Amino acid sequence: MKFGLLGRKLGHSYSPRIHSALGNTNYDLFEKEPSELANYFNDSDLQGTNITIPYKIHAMDYCEVIDDRARRIGCVNTMVRKDDKWHGYNTDYDGFLFTLEHAGISVKGKQCIILGDGASSQTVHIALEDLEASEIIHLSRHNPPFYNDVEQYYNTAQVIINCTPVGMYPHGPANLINVTQFTNLQGVVDLIYNPRRSVLLLQAEMMDIPHMDGLPFLVAQGVVAANHFQSESFGTAEIESILRDIREEKENIILIGMPGVGKTTVGEALGKKLNRPWIDIDKELEKEIGNVSDYISEHGEATFREKETEMLAKVGKETGQVISTGGGCVTVPKNFVHLRQNGRIYQLKTSIENLDTKGRVLSNGGLDRLRELEAIRTPMYESFAQTILNYERNLPQTMEEIITDFKSNIL
Repeated sequence: MKFGLLGRKLGHSYSPRIHSALGNTNYDLFEKEPSELANYFNDSDLQGTNITIPYKIHAMDYCEVIDDRARRIGCVNTMVRKDDKWHGYNTDYDGFLFTLEHAGISVKGKQCIILGDGASSQTVHIALEDLEASEIIHLSRHNPPFYNDVEQYYNTAQVIINCTPVGMYPHGPANLINVTQFTNLQGVVDLIYNPRRSVLLLQAEMMDIPHMDGLPFLVAQGVVAANHFQSESFGTAEIESILRDIREEKENIILIGMPGVGKTTVGEALGKKLNRPWIDIDKELEKEIGNVSDYISEHGEATFREKETEMLAKVGKETGQVISTGGGCVTVPKNFVHLRQNGRIYQLKTSIENLDTKGRVLSNGGLDRLRELEAIRTPMYESFAQTILNYERNLPQTMEEIITDFKSNIL
């Protein structure tokens, strides 16, 4: 007896992890070409399968029984063999409903914009209909209204759902529309889950609008699929438990603050304690450009900042790390996106007298220079950070504060 996920090119998938957490250790990934589908579904050992791109519609041809909701949507993403017949369901629908609830977003009586016109967008459309959205508008590249027509909805749209892969790892940051242009927005959902925070979600966060990525969608649909596979009644408790585990593993912990505040010391210690990779941005840069202070002296700070941003863009795409940044990374606004997309940012603070200035060209000039830097950069640090901590060289206490805050805010 076996179960699995069917797709053409799967790459990394959380699906085996989700089903293993629910007791199904016979779940695998199956990459198949279209010509191989018949043999796949005829395998008598296969008892249940999830389906992803590009087979959600084609899989219906192999279903002898199709759930009414899946038929309305026009595709299946879950199939289970019962009495030697394939039964088809759409658990993406359940995943989307959970995502809205998890985010605290209500769509009843609201104008909703769906970005994209693929299979996922149709699932979302049907769900929005059932939740009594007042109007559902699809923007796409293929049929009007197009993405360029979005301006006409700036004052009326209340909920936006991205059902496209635009901005997905490793091709971010990228976005189809600018959320900050909307004046009546009350919720944003992006079905992308890598990165955790797409540009759309970062804009919604900046506007203090309820928002959510696609990981709750993915986990919830998987848990509902497991109910079909295992004849169980898993629910919200299982979804949130799996979701928390994945969040904790994947979210980066990022340290910012004045040069010499202790980001390297704290970062290295956190990496060891949490058994995570520790990345020191300055050390990574030195592998490419040599000594940072020498490079700044020779090429200028502006050129160095360009190199630093390239490194932050590269490192920030990855997950599950502790990252110690350079003191001036906050002077480049776009670095916020690179850092925040997959991480929670902590500013370390200490008194000017405690800063380590040895070998730091930008800290030369004594206390007056440091006070000048602090005055300029403090608003920048505060705009980047989700949490600000005083670090007075009590390493165990600071680490515990970071870990406690991290776990408390992981969902």
